[in-house]
Amino acid sequence: MLFRVEKQKMKIIVRISAVLVSAGILLGGMILFASVGTGCSGIISRFSKNGGNHADSEESIESLNLIRLFSSCLVDQEQIKTVYDSIPSHQTDGISLTEFDEYMRILSGLGDGQGALLSFRILKEDERQKIADALSARLPDQTDLIEDIVPVELNYALSENQTKPIIYFQEKSNGDLYLSSDWVRLCVELHRFSELYFSAIQDQNVDAVYSMLKNSYQGGMYSFSDPTVRLKAQELCHFYLLRVKAEFSEYPIQSIDISEIVFDQQGVLDEELLRYVPREVKIGRIEGGGIVISDVLKNTLKNRDLYLYSGGSRTVRIGDYSNSATFEALFGNPDLTTISRIERSEKTGNLSEPEYRLIVDYPSARICLIGSIDSDGAWEGVVTRICIRSADQDFSIGRSLIVGMTLDDYMRNYPFADETNFILETESDDLTYRMKIELSQGKGDFIAEIILETEDAKLYF
Repeated sequence: MLFRVEKQKMKIIVRISAVLVSAGILLGGMILFASVGTGCSGIISRFSKNGGNHADSEESIESLNLIRLFSSCLVDQEQIKTVYDSIPSHQTDGISLTEFDEYMRILSGLGDGQGALLSFRILKEDERQKIADALSARLPDQTDLIEDIVPVELNYALSENQTKPIIYFQEKSNGDLYLSSDWVRLCVELHRFSELYFSAIQDQNVDAVYSMLKNSYQGGMYSFSDPTVRLKAQELCHFYLLRVKAEFSEYPIQSIDISEIVFDQQGVLDEELLRYVPREVKIGRIEGGGIVISDVLKNTLKNRDLYLYSGGSRTVRIGDYSNSATFEALFGNPDLTTISRIERSEKTGNLSEPEYRLIVDYPSARICLIGSIDSDGAWEGVVTRICIRSADQDFSIGRSLIVGMTLDDYMRNYPFADETNFILETESDDLTYRMKIELSQGKGDFIAEIILETEDAKLYF
């Protein structure tokens, strides 16, 4: 009995040693090797016979060797067919060579611009569970597939200070790893959809972009009309035409799983058209199988909307000085003026001069200032916040933004305001100005309030 145990231990040691010799060196959970694309011939020959016994073999390739074989395809696409023919069919779950080839070429995009693939690491159980929980939350109808995932982290030469990409395998009840056909087809579907979307953008095909965007705005918190979604499609096409230099084939893939594919767009001009900046685009799947697009553009608050209009005429600008006499001439006598002194502990500027909060109320608007008052009660100060709070035509921000307008009408001015939770900003003279809207509750999507303010307004009001 003792002899059998010792003999079994020896077999285990020999088996582990064989894996380490063929797959590399195991160091701290990371499998290291000089080159993933080389040194696989021994593994391949072990499972190849007369051009490959992939379809018939009942033997399984050990986990580390299987991962290394797949990894070699990411480095050298010329090996894809050889690797496919070398893997028993039960570990590729019946996917065709064409599907395998397409999936491997997609995964190879994870290493674009990252240098040589140096090593891989099978994630620990707590890391695996965290990923599985996140995927299940997004796709509860795919829980059975997600529960069996084995995430493998890839370490590229130039990815030391970046989030490392992950590829996925599934695990059988006996512990063998395999590539799930369902997982592969769901990932490939996302990539194919992405290719169609970016091709439509590149061709400036607004109709095609609109048809693919529609699903992204159904069943959300806000309802957008077809014209609003079409406007988003037009703006996206215009944005890509003017500011995106790279084409789809040049977009590195940050990550891909069955829930989403994330592209890292390089060569995107900033708003001043002076320098190139990166941005992310996500193509995701929702419960039920629908595919949605997250191609976020950020609207900037327009200079024309830094002004309060009254009766169709431009009056005061946010951030400018004004006084009580000017207000009376422009708007008439206010309903109420509230003045309170700002305590020293609240002040951020000159502590020697007394400053006051000035709140001037009109029937449909409130204007807040920071300033001073004289002995006669006259005041002057900087316009810090403008709030329009009821639906009438007396006041507007710019010429067209009024309380009571529909969300769709508002979106004609700022078609991507929803991407920043309807908070828009701009900078002028080293100061930041912000506009935000509140929507009506339970009465349709109408504008219930518009607030225009300086960056430090929240310190005082």
